[in-house]
Amino acid sequence: CSAVRYGECPMYPSCSEYCKQAFEKYGFFVGAMIASDRLVRCGRDELKSAPLIFVEGKWKYYDPLEQNTSWWDHKQMSVIKNRRP
Repeated sequence: CSAVRYGECPMYPSCSEYCKQAFEKYGFFVGAMIASDRLVRCGRDELKSAPLIFVEGKWKYYDPLEQNTSWWDHKQMSVIKNRRP
């Protein structure tokens, strides 16, 4: 992540916190996919599309977990709706 390159992650939450949240919420396999996606995006396209927010005295790009998991959440809701009793 950019923390290695520049000394700190430009995103909020930081990549490490984002990955922790992904594993806690979605478990190992889906969490790993979501975490990998974030690590690939960090410091690249997200810097152009994510809004800037002021956090702890610094400007950060806002990219919360909830804004990046709709593909999985939508898939899960479809499965639940299509279940037959």
